[in-house]
Amino acid sequence: MNPQVELSETPVRVFGMKEKITGTLRINAYAVLSRAVEEGVAFGYRRAHKHTDKPDEEALAQAIGQAVMDAISEVFDFDE
Repeated sequence: MNPQVELSETPVRVFGMKEKITGTLRINAYAVLSRAVEEGVAFGYRRAHKHTDKPDEEALAQAIGQAVMDAISEVFDFDE
């Protein structure tokens, strides 16, 4: 289930030339989500180790969980 975005018929400058771009843009949501999770895990791990060399398991899990959700929230909007 990939969302589709319709592109406009408005001319767009491409490398200094005016060219019409039409068609459908498909987003690979799995790839976007996967990248956000990977980046969140790496950031959370570094964050947990920021002030200590050996964070406890709870601090590590909390830092990684928060960083993953922050990274996902940057690329996806959640309805409340």
